[in-house]
Amino acid sequence: MRPIDEDTLRALAGSRPADSFIVWAWRDGSLVVPEPLQVLNWSASDDAGDSVTVGQKVSLTVADPDGSLGAWRFDDPLGVGGTWLQLIYKVGGGRALNFARLRVTSNEPTEMVEWREIPEYGLEEPDSLTAPHMRMVPVTTAVVKLEAVDLTFDVDRDKLEDPESPESDATVLSEFRRLVSDYFPVVVDAGVEDVDISRLTIFEGERLQACQDLADRVSARYRMGGDGECHVYPRAVTPVQRFGPNEALVSVSRKQTLNGLYNRWIVEGKDSTTDEPVRGVVSIETGPLRYGGPHGRHQFKYTSEMITNGTQARAYAFQLRDKFLSSLAIELTLETAPWPQGQAGDRIEVACPVAAGYLVNFPGDVTSISRSGATVPGGTTLTVQCSYADVVAALGRTDWAQHLTGNMPELTWDRMPGTWGSLPAIEWDEL
Repeated sequence: MRPIDEDTLRALAGSRPADSFIVWAWRDGSLVVPEPLQVLNWSASDDAGDSVTVGQKVSLTVADPDGSLGAWRFDDPLGVGGTWLQLIYKVGGGRALNFARLRVTSNEPTEMVEWREIPEYGLEEPDSLTAPHMRMVPVTTAVVKLEAVDLTFDVDRDKLEDPESPESDATVLSEFRRLVSDYFPVVVDAGVEDVDISRLTIFEGERLQACQDLADRVSARYRMGGDGECHVYPRAVTPVQRFGPNEALVSVSRKQTLNGLYNRWIVEGKDSTTDEPVRGVVSIETGPLRYGGPHGRHQFKYTSEMITNGTQARAYAFQLRDKFLSSLAIELTLETAPWPQGQAGDRIEVACPVAAGYLVNFPGDVTSISRSGATVPGGTTLTVQCSYADVVAALGRTDWAQHLTGNMPELTWDRMPGTWGSLPAIEWDEL
């Protein structure tokens, strides 16, 4: 989450003057336009995940009163040859947040030419359609649409020209810093623990992919901050904010889909000594997805020459099943009040009403954020991924008399309209 002070948080929570979006354009450490760009409308998206190339993307339409911002050359003020944008979100009644630094990737002007009469005393043109002492001059009005992405885009473009290995006494995080040192500083957030890396490791081809692999080795992800710095942050973190009916939540929706809900895994290979086929089969045997139950039968097949005996086949089938179960999630879509400090990758809680008459707090990770507006920023749309196990555990609190098998840790819950309480620990059923 972007840093934010208490006064600005209080301003966001109450009635306040309109927010504003301030955009400066830079190249080579100098402003290319002496004043902030006049933003007519904008939209921004932010994505998080293990294979996200560029997290933040922004589309802007800016006014171009004198026609100087629509680029012809690559080094024109808003040309794509190295211009970057500094985005600042000004909270009405509060302070400003450094929102993002982004590389301009597209400049698309739309120009309109009008002819106007202006006075020019002493001018007389025979057979002219204009009055004496008047001249017709062209007046250009224009808008420019800009596309910009965060600075990881430059890292992704810069391929490793030759294979590289870690430096002597290198660690995972020192190698991460080395690979991106030409583009931005790196900040390691609390909760990320560095480890040594073997000098036999080879980085080849994709620079950004090497950075993703390094972050994965320390159970972390990376994202760009508001000052152009790169944050390496832990995957599992404490929720930074709760959204609920009285806590900036406008609406929440969810969707289930049948696609990809397997309940049997079949792994096939070939015996290394007899060339006979080998096979391992593992199913979900209990719970709502049990094989042959109301959910039916849905098989996932995997074949590999690397599987050379039945023990390997069954072990890998178990691995595929367990990976599937751990990845099950419920996706929520939230409409919220403006949340300029939020970033994709943040962990939050969503307080949702359920039929039993309670607010249930679902923890989840923000996988994407979209924002848009005209001259005044509008609301925020969040996509939140909640672990299915967390959802089942939380929903168990609303039906506390039901006795299931297994153990569930103690949870907290809200009884509408929001008083805190605690229920005895109950047991629950694992898939």
